[in-house]
Amino acid sequence: MEYKILGNSMQALDISIGEGEAVYSDSGKLVSKSDNVIMTPRLVGGVIGAIERKVTGATGMITEFRSSSDQGTIAVAGIMPGKIKVVELKDGETFIAEHYSFLAAEESVKFTMQTVGLGAAFFGGAGLVLQKFTGPGKVFIHVSGDIIEYDLDGTRDLEVDPGHIAGFSGTLEYKIKFVDNIRTAMFGGVGLFLARFTGTGNIVLHSVSRYKLSSEIFLEGKEQTKSSK
Repeated sequence: MEYKILGNSMQALDISIGEGEAVYSDSGKLVSKSDNVIMTPRLVGGVIGAIERKVTGATGMITEFRSSSDQGTIAVAGIMPGKIKVVELKDGETFIAEHYSFLAAEESVKFTMQTVGLGAAFFGGAGLVLQKFTGPGKVFIHVSGDIIEYDLDGTRDLEVDPGHIAGFSGTLEYKIKFVDNIRTAMFGGVGLFLARFTGTGNIVLHSVSRYKLSSEIFLEGKEQTKSSK
């Protein structure tokens, strides 16, 4: 498999695969493909896995792309302006991705679910079920806005607004905590919960929270509707 990341602020991923090779992608992310690439929808983890993905707001299926002859090409992209990050996993290494950030992965990468706290699901915007990838192989994630990364060495913890989480190393411990006080929750603009990361590993963040952006667009649309009446 070979790949190229295209564009700057609104990046897309172009993948080339040989005969018999395959990659899989989140449903709805396809931009284009060559005619010798066969698409096959697959349930993730059977019916239960598909239901879990639906709970998070993600699609219930992923799409497998396999080349039937010679070199095949596939292009995929995220649903918002942003950047693409490549996560290279060694055998047995794991990476946890927020469900909207997952773009594509090599066939060798195992895909399962990772359950997190209810607080993140209903108040933080990170989802009840995250996606767990186990190497070897490459995983491609789409980050809204610009990519922000932190490498924790185990000496300090990091607290993050859950809506900014794109993904993190499976070596990190992830917990949901209530903000310092109710005044901060009501007037601080950070929501009721923060995600606390402990241990050693890498954290990848969206510079733009998809949930806050969509909320602002919705409110702006309501204001414009009122003013036009």
